[in-house]
Amino acid sequence: MLDPIEPHYLQLVKNLRGIIFFSESVSPDTELKWLRRKFKYRELGFSETLKLGISWRKAIPLPKIVNDSALDSLLQASLYICPLLILKEESLNAYMDAVIACIRTKQQLSDKDLKFNIRLVNYSITDFYLDAINLALKGDLDGRRKLADRDLKRFWRIKHEADGTPLIVYIDPLLMGGRLENPIFMSLVPAIVIDFQHK
Repeated sequence: MLDPIEPHYLQLVKNLRGIIFFSESVSPDTELKWLRRKFKYRELGFSETLKLGISWRKAIPLPKIVNDSALDSLLQASLYICPLLILKEESLNAYMDAVIACIRTKQQLSDKDLKFNIRLVNYSITDFYLDAINLALKGDLDGRRKLADRDLKRFWRIKHEADGTPLIVYIDPLLMGGRLENPIFMSLVPAIVIDFQHK
């Protein structure tokens, strides 16, 4: 893991727009190609435990923190203060026990709207980062849940439908098992599910 005082770490914190995650059981080629096309000039990170399967200069492999790719991706998102980009709805299964808030919808987002909401989840983690960590240090899981529920309001443009597919989720790394010692891994992590089979 990079030392938080290293210039390279600071550069990544400033420039990473999200951490890519997908489970081994899916083939996210379409979603990866979309991201590569839409983020030509912005960097995305991914755990070195994942194999992207495509050549992409702006996708940055990040030194692993733990061996589990789902947890590692989540901790990377907290470390670099950016959202998780979950490719394929099936990949969300890796986090289901730790999802504390969710927006479901049947709405079909345009490319422009999807990219806009990726920008919104970026704002989310930046805005509540310190509050989420302070609540974690107090052991206030209910307070973290309420924080996520309040933050859902920024996605008012999305039509919420209980029988829809997950689009925006908030994941609590404290519920993923294991003990997190360092506060930089304790933020709530907002995520957006990118799955073009629903488009």
